[in-house]
Parts: sequence; C-alpha cells; structure tokens
Amino acid sequence: MGIVDDESMKEFQIELIESLIDNQLFDEALPFLERMMKKYNDPYFIYLKGKVYYLTGKFKQTIEELTSVIAMDSDFWKAYELLGETYRLTNSTELAETYYFKATSLNPQAIQSWLGRGKVAMLRREFQIAVLCFETYLRNKKNDSEVWRLLARNYKELENHTSAIDAYNEAIDIDPINQLFYEELGDLFQVIGREDLAQQKYLEGLQVEEKTRPIKKELYHKLARLYLTKKNNQKAFNISNELLALLKDDPEATFLSGKALIRLGQRYEGITRIKRAIKKDPQVEYEEFLKNVDRELFSPR
Repeated sequence: MGIVDDESMKEFQIELIESLIDNQLFDEALPFLERMMKKYNDPYFIYLKGKVYYLTGKFKQTIEELTSVIAMDSDFWKAYELLGETYRLTNSTELAETYYFKATSLNPQAIQSWLGRGKVAMLRREFQIAVLCFETYLRNKKNDSEVWRLLARNYKELENHTSAIDAYNEAIDIDPINQLFYEELGDLFQVIGREDLAQQKYLEGLQVEEKTRPIKKELYHKLARLYLTKKNNQKAFNISNELLALLKDDPEATFLSGKALIRLGQRYEGITRIKRAIKKDPQVEYEEFLKNVDRELFSPR
C-alpha cells in the first residue's frame, strides 16, 4: 500500500513541476526539482531540470543534465530529442542530427525530432530530406501552419511548384490572417510567370491587413512593382501612396510612387520624390534610375 501511495505521490509531484514549467515559473520549479532528485532516483526529474535550463537558454547546463539522463536510461527518447534541439540552436548541426535520429529511432512519433531533422536538412540545402521530415511531422500535427510554409519553401527549391502552392494554401487555410503566407505565395506565382495570380495574392494579403492592422510594407512594394512591370502606372502610384499615408517616410514607396509619377508625365514631382527616397536610403537602383531620367531629359532629340 505504501509503495502505491509513494508512486502516486511521485506522479503528483511530476504533474506539479510540469505545471510550474508550463507556466514559466522556473525559479519555483528548480528548487522543487532539486528536492525531488534527492528523494527519487528517477531520470525524469533530471530531464525536467534539463528542460528548465533549455527554456531559460542555459544550454551548457542543459547538455550536462540530459547527458546524465541518457547515462541512466539509454532509451529515454525525450532526452535525445531535447539534446537535438539544444545542439541545433547552438549551431552544432551534426550533433543535433545524431540526437534527433536517435529519438526517432526509439520513438517514430517523436514529432519535434522530425521537425528538427527537417530544419537541419533545410540548413544544409538537403531539400528532399527536409520535405520527407516535414511531411512526417505534419501527419501527426496537421494544423501547424508554419511547418506547411516550411514545406512549401522546400518544394519551391525543388521546383515542385504545384506541391508548393498546395502547401501554401494549406497554411493559409489554417491561419488566414498571416500576411507572410500570401506574400510568399505571391512571390512563387511571380517565379512561375503568373503575375495575375501574384497580384491577387498580394491584394489578399493587404485585405488581411485591414483586419489585423500590422503594416506589411513588403506587400505594398511588391504589388507596386508588379503594377509598374505591367505598366499600370496609376495603380502603382495609388498603392505606393496608400503605404505612404501609413508610413510617411518609407523610401521604397517614395521611390516607386516617384517612378510612377514620371511615367504618368508628372516629371518634376516624380524626380522630387526619388531624390527624397535617395536621401533616406541611397540605394543604387534609385540613383541609377534618376541618372537615366536626367540622360533622357538632356539627350539630343
């Protein structure tokens, strides 16, 4: 009876410590863990201590604690997984891959390890391996929109554009107010020559902004450049001016609106804007465009 009670008490203590960790009460969790480690010869308490160190960015101590867990229990897959995360965050990718692989060997459902393996493969530009890892992760965690985005980016690198588009659309379905998804999908459509669909996605991203109000200036920039490419100069001016109403001194919008004005025949106002953009951000593109405008103005007719 006493053994059963002691086990029940231990489980209760574990749940309590996990609750402290989940609520980021690390200063309270650590002394509690120290007491439990003296009382119980259980590697799980050491693992939790390593987790606290991991969550507080103390990676050297994390490695020490988790290594001792593995010394006590070589099948403790969660310790391998967290070691993989720790080594990945400290840019030791070979060690990270080793520990992730060990975790998935012990437990094929170790989904964070599959995610970590995918991120390591992506860093190494091993895009096919990354795809396999991210797909394995998503079979277990289908509603992670950010990983759908990572999957899309790897498909894009492999020039599997259809699958990339599908993955971006999955991400948008899960998180329809994330402007980055619309932006990257629009970029992909530009890559494959579908400027009409790129324009649509950039516009959808701006419509999302109306609901959420974070200003994602890159969407305005890309849409304005797309309009300029298609010689929709008035639309390019309008969308650039719309951004300038929100971000008065944005140099890219100032430049693009100036370029549109010149094309619309308002040369003086356009040149004034481009000079203002150069003063804010002297990019080569802005300066070269202004030089070309001057050459056209003073060249013999």
